[in-house]
Amino acid sequence: MEWDMPVHSSPTGPSAVFTIGCLVILVGLIVWWALSGESKRGPALPLFMLGTAISAVAVEPVFDNTLLYWYPPDNGLGVFAAYGRTVPWFVPLGYAWFFGGIAYVVWRYLQLGVDRRQVWWTFAVVALIDALATSLAGWLDLSGFYGPQPFMFGGVNVWFAFADATGVLVGATILFVLTPLLSGRNWLWLLVIPSISYGAVLGGVSGPVTLGLHSDWPTPVRWLAGAVTIGLCCAVIHGCSYLTAGARPTELWAEKGSRESASS
Repeated sequence: MEWDMPVHSSPTGPSAVFTIGCLVILVGLIVWWALSGESKRGPALPLFMLGTAISAVAVEPVFDNTLLYWYPPDNGLGVFAAYGRTVPWFVPLGYAWFFGGIAYVVWRYLQLGVDRRQVWWTFAVVALIDALATSLAGWLDLSGFYGPQPFMFGGVNVWFAFADATGVLVGATILFVLTPLLSGRNWLWLLVIPSISYGAVLGGVSGPVTLGLHSDWPTPVRWLAGAVTIGLCCAVIHGCSYLTAGARPTELWAEKGSRESASS
């Protein structure tokens, strides 16, 4: 089933304010990283944020089509156009601070040593942040969902907030597990990994919703598909909590080395 993308004009004032807001958050994270001593831990934050901004170019127009998300086609603040979407500047900036910056903050929180309940609470907070940000863009007529979206209440897309928050927690888990192994030019892997990880997570968990949106299914079945997507998100977070709760990344690799030594 095909759904025509609604065509809206771009409100220049709100779009500029929203873009500046994303930029302020992004710059604030970089300043915090540079001045707080976080930079001594390596270049994970700026590289991961840049990597997630790059991923916006790679995956955003694709998911806009599969998940039925519109942007104004004529947008003075558009950064590039592809696959029938004119993607505005606030998208790569938003990817950078949300999927990159918040994932970094969550990773640092996980390093403190948390239990599985705290991982789930962190997931809930990230989902609320995403729901607020995406809903605000819709309320300001900057972008939004269309078609028969399940779990959509007053402009708040619940299943999508779960999916985006899952992407952040997966990013934080990747940093948790991977950063002890990175040094020198290997840090540059953080420019590549976000396009793969976020694309894989959102593509995987949103599959049921995508099928529902593009099939001639009755509304209850589409909502069931949305519930399955939410369930898949929860399954991924369960795995993330299993890897990160109460563990240290060095302990994970030490345990792996011990098993390999015992089996040899």
